[in-house]
Amino acid sequence: MMVRREVQAVIFDEVDNTKKVLILKKTDAARRFRWRLLKGGVNDGETETEGLQREILEETGLRNIKIIGKVHGYEFLFKRMRHLVSSYLVKADSKEPVKLQKSEVAGYIWTTKEEALELLHWSNEKDALRYLR
Repeated sequence: MMVRREVQAVIFDEVDNTKKVLILKKTDAARRFRWRLLKGGVNDGETETEGLQREILEETGLRNIKIIGKVHGYEFLFKRMRHLVSSYLVKADSKEPVKLQKSEVAGYIWTTKEEALELLHWSNEKDALRYLR
């Protein structure tokens, strides 16, 4: 069975003592739009944090980030491939312009953790977000 290493980012900022979370509108395998955390594959020869930085830059254009650390991990099977996902907390500057990768991302919002938990579709992504304190 093929294995794909992936990284996921709980991207947040703190504004006026309130944490804001960046979530992205992406299509799923059935071409439905879903609110998601940023997630992507780790290339051969990359560390997880290198892959995470690259994916954040590719999908959002954000450069002013600080990777806090890995907080969660999970795996799932999809189309005969085992996906190993590592979730990281990532501090960003919500004032920095977001430049979406239009081929993968249809929209974004900075929102509260509580609203993000309501909007996110996948339970594993909700679990990763719960590590933001």
